[in-house]
Amino acid sequence: MNKLDEDIGSFADVYTLFGVLDEYHDKQYLDNLEYKRRSEKELSDYISSAQKSMEEMGEDYDYHNYDYGVEQGLRLEEMAANAQFDFFNEAKELHALALIEMKVMFLYKEIEIRLKQIISTHYSQKTSQLSNLNALNKCFESNGVFLNEISSYQFIDDLRRVNNDLKHSLKINASKQIKEFKGKTKFDSESLDTFLKLASYEIESFFNLLIKKINDEDVVELGDNSFLGDIPF
Repeated sequence: MNKLDEDIGSFADVYTLFGVLDEYHDKQYLDNLEYKRRSEKELSDYISSAQKSMEEMGEDYDYHNYDYGVEQGLRLEEMAANAQFDFFNEAKELHALALIEMKVMFLYKEIEIRLKQIISTHYSQKTSQLSNLNALNKCFESNGVFLNEISSYQFIDDLRRVNNDLKHSLKINASKQIKEFKGKTKFDSESLDTFLKLASYEIESFFNLLIKKINDEDVVELGDNSFLGDIPF
C-alpha cells in the first residue's frame, strides 16, 4: 500500500460511529417492545390466575388471591407501556430519517475531503479554493483524469444532489430523477437508506478505481456483483 492508499483508506472504516448509533436505536425499540409485552403478560396472568381460582373453588372462593387495586395498577402499567410503545413508533421514522440524513451529509463531506487529499498528496496542489465537486472535477481534468469517466462516478453526483436537497428540507427537488426517489415528493427513511447503501458500495468501488488509474495500474471495471467489501453501515 503506497502513501496515496494510506491517505484514502477504506470507506468501511468511516461509518463505525453510525453503526453504534443504529445499534442504540434498535435497542431502544426492543426495550420498549419488551416493556409492552411484559406489562400485558403480567395483567393477563393475574386475571387468569384469579379466574382459575374462582372456577376451581366455586362458592368457597374468598378472593384471597385477587385485589381490585392490584388489577387496576397492572392495567395502568399496561396503558403506560402501550402509550410509550406507540409514541416510540411514531417517532421512529423521524429518528431513522435523522440518522440517515447525517450519514448522507457525512459521506458526501468525506468524499470531498478524500478527493482533496488525492490532489494534495499526488499532485502537490493546494485545495483551499476547491469548494465543490465541479471545482474538484476541473482540477482532476487539468491533470488528465476525468472523474466522470470512472465507473460509479454517477453515484457521487447523485449523492451530491441528495445532499443538497437535504440541506434545505426533506423535499425532493434535484434528486427526483434518481431511481429510488422517482414519484416521491419527500424523502423517507426506507428509500433514502436503500439509496445510501447502494451508493456506499459504488463509491468505495469508485475510489479503488481512481487510485488504480492515478497509479497507472490496469483498471478493471467491476460488475454489479463484483464488489465484496463490508457494508459500510
